[in-house]
Amino acid sequence: MPFCFWPVSYTPGYWYDPEYIIHNEYGSADNTSRPGGPMATAVFASDSNNSTFMILADNSTVASLISSIAANCTYNNGSSSSVPLPYNGSSTSPPLPEQVIQYYRASSAALTLDGYNNTYALEGNSTTVVPLPSWVDVVLLSCLNDTIGEGIPLISAADANCRTLMSLGLLIASILCCLVNVFM
Repeated sequence: MPFCFWPVSYTPGYWYDPEYIIHNEYGSADNTSRPGGPMATAVFASDSNNSTFMILADNSTVASLISSIAANCTYNNGSSSSVPLPYNGSSTSPPLPEQVIQYYRASSAALTLDGYNNTYALEGNSTTVVPLPSWVDVVLLSCLNDTIGEGIPLISAADANCRTLMSLGLLIASILCCLVNVFM
């Protein structure tokens, strides 16, 4: 496994069902064997306009990010999440793949914007991205993007296997570097 956290998984059901977003490889969103727990969401509503952002990732990541975002960003606390909310992968309500404005950590977490509709994202990598709407709260978006990018956990505290594999990988890489330096 080249990563510790599984990519975001969307349940099939759209008429288009692009291969890269469906859940066949990693199971459904409520898969309890997913590192970090089943997928969850958190809502962050702007306090200055109608922008509503959602983070989508495994439960432990969402819980960690709620704390980081609360400490770093200004938003409407009354309309935002204080705990992770279970993600219903079979729902056609947000967050949806075409609402994603940024993926993080090898696509294992996503930030979405309600009202954004980038259907080109469902057609593969060679398509043009739909620009963000002019009404988006860029101050909150910037804070969310910076906070998530800097604060997203890279290794699950509960995933000892992942830590062991990464430690073993670092050990092997260190040995190889030493051998290369000795014989060069």
